[in-house]
Amino acid sequence: MGLFRPEPTTIAEWQALVAEAEVKTGYAFDEHLESYLVLTLDHYTKKDELISSVIALDFLKSTNIARPRDGALLREVGDQCLILSGLFPERALKKNVSLTYFIGMGQQAYLALTDNRLKESFDPELYNSLSHNFVGLMDLLHSMRSNSEN
Repeated sequence: MGLFRPEPTTIAEWQALVAEAEVKTGYAFDEHLESYLVLTLDHYTKKDELISSVIALDFLKSTNIARPRDGALLREVGDQCLILSGLFPERALKKNVSLTYFIGMGQQAYLALTDNRLKESFDPELYNSLSHNFVGLMDLLHSMRSNSEN
């Protein structure tokens, strides 16, 4: 009987890519940010259409003062802005939208998740860290993208 060698999971592959990109870029994110990024990459790369919604409208809907804030929608806006600006910046540029716009919107969406008035409970430290480290995480994704193009 041959030796059974399981294939690595997609999570393990993403973890390896993130770790490699951290070495290449010099960033050293904490375990919480790394895990969040890995799970976000896994989630969005399994979707048929990465970003089909109008992110700005989702952001406005989620921050409407007339109703309780929708934390899940805010998280999705932040995640989509991070993935779009880090892995697919040409999509933003094709739509004549600057990366600065997506960076700002992503940071604000994550920062809004630290608000204790949300109807769901989110880890304020994690989302504050995501907001403040948005550009570094985006740089990490840029590095991963450039590795795959070589």
